[in-house]
Amino acid sequence: MQERNRTKKAHVVEFHCDGDFFYQKGLVFLQTGDLDRANKYMDRALKINPTNVEYLCRQAEILAELEHYEASIRLLKKVVYELDATMTDCYFFIANNYTYLGDFREALDEVQTYLTLDPNGSFRHEAKELYQLLSSELSDSEDEEESLCLPLHERGRLALEHGHFEEAVHHFQQVLENEPDFLAAQNNLSIAYFSLGKTDQAIQAVQHVLEKDPGNIHALCNLITFYAQLGDQNEVIRIEKQLNLIYPFYSEHCGKIGSTYLFIGRYERAYYWLREAEKRGVRRDQVFFFWMALAAYHCGDEHVAHQNWSRVDYFSDKPFHPFKYSKIQDMMFEPEAEKNFMVKDLILQAVHGEVQAYRFFALFYAARRHMLLQLQDAAKTGADSEMVLLVNRFIRAHEQGFIDPGLQMMHEVERLVGGEKETLKHPEIFIFWAVVDSIVTEEEPDIHGWAGALIYLWKKEYGASESQKKVAEQAGTSLYRIRKHIHQLSIALERRWADGAQ
Repeated sequence: MQERNRTKKAHVVEFHCDGDFFYQKGLVFLQTGDLDRANKYMDRALKINPTNVEYLCRQAEILAELEHYEASIRLLKKVVYELDATMTDCYFFIANNYTYLGDFREALDEVQTYLTLDPNGSFRHEAKELYQLLSSELSDSEDEEESLCLPLHERGRLALEHGHFEEAVHHFQQVLENEPDFLAAQNNLSIAYFSLGKTDQAIQAVQHVLEKDPGNIHALCNLITFYAQLGDQNEVIRIEKQLNLIYPFYSEHCGKIGSTYLFIGRYERAYYWLREAEKRGVRRDQVFFFWMALAAYHCGDEHVAHQNWSRVDYFSDKPFHPFKYSKIQDMMFEPEAEKNFMVKDLILQAVHGEVQAYRFFALFYAARRHMLLQLQDAAKTGADSEMVLLVNRFIRAHEQGFIDPGLQMMHEVERLVGGEKETLKHPEIFIFWAVVDSIVTEEEPDIHGWAGALIYLWKKEYGASESQKKVAEQAGTSLYRIRKHIHQLSIALERRWADGAQ
């Protein structure tokens, strides 16, 4: 009898619940109207497979039914911004959520995006009805005329927002061919040109707007930011005097002026105009909350800074990583940036983030600013084993005086690129570094040779190649050494890419 019982226990069949199991359970409860249980099971499915588009869309539907509209919006934006841009129906559902929240302007933008990207979509009739309803609601506050060029302009604006600058230029030029006096398209065209490095064309486009409308706020603001980035302080001062005389009426113009003052470092004026924009009902997104947080911080109002920063949520609704925003980069390299709570949050977030390149950057950044112990604590509470080992390497090198060839080599790479801030603009460099770091040896570190090889292959990969001889001279090494390491690194990189593709 005992032997028989033991035999039965030995044949227990294990039951593994995958994401689909919980997803199907959630669907059953959704169909029966038990939204709480449906929500629970969809949440469990997403914990197993957090990037499954079907799961995310269905969970967004359930959250909307539960009137958790903002949570629903976040999931839908994750789908179209990060996972599958072809899921254009999400924009229609986002518009519905914003409508229920009473944010009609945001809803109008989203439904217009849907109609622009998918004019023959499955919800086109409902979307057109919603568009008419929202347009009617906002007609009293709208100061722009309906235009046949609006859908084309919207395509350009979306391309600009997502960093597709050549595409944006194409769309804005088409708009201006049909409607030369469409000043908004001209202003946006100037931004697209400047983003492509075509500074003369960018300034020419702005000047064209100012010839027709000398007080155009958007044009003046764009122009001063262009000159600020070009380092032309005389022009910055000249245009700033013009801005100081303007007292805008519309909330959007208040916000534009506020963000422009923020960009050129006039924080008190920025804080004043951003608060005015807020009082007058400007549409606030995560970028606006960041502007408010940064302006408030520099004006000593830390309570408001914390309050607004909490709503930025690391730009989760936006298509870019936080470190890609120029003002974030500026903030991180201000004097005493390590004391800024927003910078600390960003570095800790990056260490736990999914983008490996930014995780490496965060470590190098923290090492120079006495933040390693904070990262060590953070690594113990969630970071993977690779991060824990790297944090300990940095601490050993920076606090115990240990010479670490891999870390020294990355410092040399940063020097060759143009410094920390410039390196941050090219995060893929840190992936190259990780490969070099895995093969460099303490016995023969050859820091300059490896750094030169990395720079050469990086530039070759990203379309700015230089001769091996020139890179060797810049790195302070011989042509023989750099060629030797280029060969070794090429093999290691090919192996890394092949492994990553499996």
